[in-house]
Amino acid sequence: MIADMHTHSEYSHDSVCPIEDMCIAQIQKGTDVMAVTDHADIFMHSTYDIYEPIRKSFEKVKNLREKYGDKILILSGVEISEGFWAPEQSKRMKELCDYDVIIGSVRYEGLTIAYSKIDFSKLTKEQVYSYLDTYFDDVLKLIEAEDFDILAHLTCPLRYITGKYKIEINLDLYNEKIEKILSRIISRKIALEINTSSFDALNDFMPPGHIIKKYFNMGGRLLTLGSDAHVAENASLNFHRAVEFIKEIGFDKLCYFQNRKLQTYDALV
Repeated sequence: MIADMHTHSEYSHDSVCPIEDMCIAQIQKGTDVMAVTDHADIFMHSTYDIYEPIRKSFEKVKNLREKYGDKILILSGVEISEGFWAPEQSKRMKELCDYDVIIGSVRYEGLTIAYSKIDFSKLTKEQVYSYLDTYFDDVLKLIEAEDFDILAHLTCPLRYITGKYKIEINLDLYNEKIEKILSRIISRKIALEINTSSFDALNDFMPPGHIIKKYFNMGGRLLTLGSDAHVAENASLNFHRAVEFIKEIGFDKLCYFQNRKLQTYDALV
């Protein structure tokens, strides 16, 4: 079987994809489990209603589960980014619905701008590394402060720094912080996501392969696959590459979450 634990829909600010279209695409690709994890950018709570889109997404998943339940298991979820910046609102978001899975992520630099909106080509190398310093520090804050099941797209800024702007980065400079992050998610039993959305641009995953190997060598065994698809055609994209890679490392299981409880399955496509 295969499970795509990270997808977005029209209820995310950066997608217009109906959940049903994503669901049909997953079925056509042979996916057995999919989670709808629309964005909840917590610090934006004073700008717009961050709760209503997630509530609508949750209700839509319930309806589609009845319609397609014999073909695919559709799970309800949410991607909460930077919840530690607004803990009261983050708590309210977690209590809003009976989610199957909560994804934790860092997508913004400070309280200013999404990494996806930064033109890294206009920055000095020192400034780029400064952004990465902030990113890894915020991931550690997220892990210490928030209750969630899956850590999404570790090394997210590289999708833009290296993937879009072709700036090479020496991640060895962050070994200590990365090892702290991996150690904490292992101890807290938070799953590490292999996000495949970066593969076409980076020829690698988020996190990159050497970090996934490090995670395995440190004793980490909880992996999920996430396409991070915002359009239906990207459903479960590059999953075969991820499965081949983790098998070479020594992983034989993947996992997903249902009712916020860990479920494991054989790493086969």
